Amino acid sequence: MRDRLVVCCENRRKSEPYVEALLLMGIDAEKIQLVTAEEPQGGLSTVGADAAGVVLCGGPDLDPQFYGEELRPDASLSILPELDLMDWTLLEGAEEGRTPVWAICRGMQTFNVFQGGTLWQDLPTQVGYALEHRPDSPHEAFAHPIRVLTRQESFAELLDDELTEVNSRHHQAVRHLGRQIVRIAESPDGVLEVLALDRQDWWVKGVQWHPENLMHVSVQRLLWAEFLTAADHKAKSSGAGSLLD
Repeated sequence: MRDRLVVCCENRRKSEPYVEALLLMGIDAEKIQLVTAEEPQGGLSTVGADAAGVVLCGGPDLDPQFYGEELRPDASLSILPELDLMDWTLLEGAEEGRTPVWAICRGMQTFNVFQGGTLWQDLPTQVGYALEHRPDSPHEAFAHPIRVLTRQESFAELLDDELTEVNSRHHQAVRHLGRQIVRIAESPDGVLEVLALDRQDWWVKGVQWHPENLMHVSVQRLLWAEFLTAADHKAKSSGAGSLLD
């Protein structure tokens, strides 16, 4: 278990791009443990604590009750309570075990709320914006560029100033930051696109777009590689050997 990467997703079909990304990065299939809402399982706190790393995938909307709000009737939310509970329980275990977490789209939003932050339930009705964050286009199509806000975090060094194009597709976004979370990059209209947890003992990074669909882009592979380096360090420090051999 200590040499496993846990992928938490809505269902097996939706998990395929994330698993494929890990395979493309050289991870053996037997080192990937899939957890989905269509196949609920117990003991996820222990799973999160013992894993080498956790990937929180994109998916449906997080229930607003997790950040103390009522559901807005005009937000057109799609909620899957089983997935909310699974993500949350995995995060509790990951925090206990200092397991690296790679949080993608919904995963990034969930982690922000886990740290006490809040979300915009629906950007179009609550904020309005100049950019299209949910384009009707292929999953690998770029939606907009991002701009880096700080160079004080190693993850930011992988991103090109004003150049990196991303394939965002979402109608929710981080509103108030959670505890110890740093804003790393945003879209030109100010929507948070990259965050990092400011703790030396727990590696957590999140992106609002879908790097699993952009494995042909070198900078996107570098983001996956940094997560895998952190996970490999945990695996080796637990005596499980290298993930990358």
